[in-house]
Amino acid sequence: IRRTVRKLIKYGVDSIKLNLSGEEITGMGAEETPMSEEEVAMACSEARCRNKVVSAHARSSGSVKQCIRHGIQNIYHASFADEEALDMLEAAKDKHFVAPGIAWLINTAREASEWGIKPGSKIAMLYERELEMCVATMKKMHRRGIRICIGGDYGFAWTPQGTNARDIQTFVEMLGFSPMEAIMAATKYGGEIMLMGNELGQIREGYLADLLLVDGDPIADVRILQDKNRILAIMKDGKFHKAPRMNEQRRRLTA
Repeated sequence: IRRTVRKLIKYGVDSIKLNLSGEEITGMGAEETPMSEEEVAMACSEARCRNKVVSAHARSSGSVKQCIRHGIQNIYHASFADEEALDMLEAAKDKHFVAPGIAWLINTAREASEWGIKPGSKIAMLYERELEMCVATMKKMHRRGIRICIGGDYGFAWTPQGTNARDIQTFVEMLGFSPMEAIMAATKYGGEIMLMGNELGQIREGYLADLLLVDGDPIADVRILQDKNRILAIMKDGKFHKAPRMNEQRRRLTA
């Protein structure tokens, strides 16, 4: 473990991610916790010696507790966190972020037939069960003021990049977030989880100008953020990557 962490740091990584729990699709149950305390401590110690952030795949309750005991900042999934884990996390909530990766659960359970995972199959039902647990757990975390982030596990065949904004709708409709809370989970917390909260994730003086110009009010309907035709402009670091069409702008101003 020590050798592996050092090798990754040598190659220039910014973050070390540990696989602290199982994953149903791999054949190891999501509630299993395969790494020992000594192994986790060794990996975290090596990463911290070189000022690297540590993250973890942690679905099981035991793995969430390992994250908290060893100060692992970014906790991915946490679906099966029990009350003890939630108490521990709430007590240290300023040190951690949780990203449930809920689209992976929804899409694997319900929208992966084309890739051989049919709704109602054994694998699909295992993910339906985890989805139910995830929703209940994230609602509890939200009430406790734990920082929950949008995203995670996009880039697979049935969770393609570019569909990430669906999470914002899911947070509102399934997890009890207000539209503004869900948008903050996708923006403000995104800057903070990358340790760049003083320059990313908010529209403020001195921050990088990463902006979307949207046709409509996402506070009234967060679904518009998934409609590419309503994304009028995309600005990154103050430069347009999709500039607004001026004739369209004039039409809207005179309408």
